Amino acid sequence: MLFAAATLAAAIGSHAQETTSEGLPPEASRVGTVITVDVSTNRAYLFKDGELVRSSNAATGSDKVLRKGRKVWWFRTPRGKHSVVRKVVDPVWTKPDWAFVEEGKAIPPADSPKRKEKGTMGKYALDLGDRVMIHGTNDPKSIGRRVSHGCIRLPNDMLSLLWKEATLGTEVYIFESKPRQLAMNGGGLNDLDMK
Repeated sequence: MLFAAATLAAAIGSHAQETTSEGLPPEASRVGTVITVDVSTNRAYLFKDGELVRSSNAATGSDKVLRKGRKVWWFRTPRGKHSVVRKVVDPVWTKPDWAFVEEGKAIPPADSPKRKEKGTMGKYALDLGDRVMIHGTNDPKSIGRRVSHGCIRLPNDMLSLLWKEATLGTEVYIFESKPRQLAMNGGGLNDLDMK
């Protein structure tokens, strides 16, 4: 009887450990390839069938608010379940209005060549829809910090691995292991445009 109780306690403890694995929130799938991003710790994770393959530092949204006139942008990485909807090689950033506002420059017309910027987003991008991407960066010092405008920036080695392992439909969970109180509620406003 004592042996059975000890075995049951060990099984329960093992199951509890599985459901609270670092980087794998309880709601994330334990089947197939899953990418997770913890915005509390600025870490990205790749799991296969619930087992950690690799983790790395990541840059996530700053949660800053930018205003110009009646326009407001909230640079937040949106939490929740997402999936890879598109894979992009050599992404070109189409600079949105807020990028020019931040730089103190006049906002050019929507079709202006001034809006196209090559090399900013690294070699690959995984598009999660709603103007949110997992991509590289030309600013490696930003990795591990809350500095982006909502997208998730990764170092080249982690991004290359995710690019190789992810397929269209791969689930991506963005979560907070230690939720912060914010003045604004919701999924986040992210105004990054890609073409």
